[in-house]
Amino acid sequence: MNDIFISYAHVDNESLTEGQKGWISQFHRTLEIRLRQLMGENPKIWRDMKLSGTDIFDEKILNEFGNTRLMISVVSPRYVNSEWCNRELNEFHQSLENSGGIRVGEKARIIKVVKTPVDGDDSGGSAHSIFNSLLGFEFFEVDSETGRVREYNEEFGHEAKRNYLERVYDLAHEITGILKEMDGGSGKPADSPATQTGRVVYLADVTSDLKPERDRIRRELLERGHTVLPDRPLPLDADEA
Repeated sequence: MNDIFISYAHVDNESLTEGQKGWISQFHRTLEIRLRQLMGENPKIWRDMKLSGTDIFDEKILNEFGNTRLMISVVSPRYVNSEWCNRELNEFHQSLENSGGIRVGEKARIIKVVKTPVDGDDSGGSAHSIFNSLLGFEFFEVDSETGRVREYNEEFGHEAKRNYLERVYDLAHEITGILKEMDGGSGKPADSPATQTGRVVYLADVTSDLKPERDRIRRELLERGHTVLPDRPLPLDADEA
């Protein structure tokens, strides 16, 4: 059984510096190491290593989805507009619905990692209909004065590297909890707050300039065993609540 499949667009693994590993390759490596540290064993993470812009969709990938516990979708403008990536996402989503559901307790088995923000929700095929119901791990920040997007990347200096590693650690912590729950580690239903040893804390959303501080608080709460809400996007329409 595979633990994680990483779904991504090939252009997001192209390095800006010749000879350097691409963003996806570095992300895969760093996440694998951190999960090994948290889990005490080697996680089984896979992705399509042959992926290129001219490849035909590989049916072998679909056959593996039934033996894969989680999917990480690395979101970018190219990802949501890629027919291939949309198909991967939808096929895995359908596989989950056919085999017990997309959620483990209150956690989704599809994890949204936002490498580059995507404007609006009127493009990107069917990916948005799935992503809109998921909270994501944002690997970028927006300059409050200029509106410029700065991606977290180990190549972009000390601060960007620190932010990148902190976000990978947050993601690894989340994944470890989901995998333990799937293994029956708690012995109790995950969807009942009363079964948790900590408190249930509602952590309000903030503007982009305060997100690092909010992330730090959320990280500390989770490490202390508390449940942090919301754990999914809040409905904008009262009828959806």
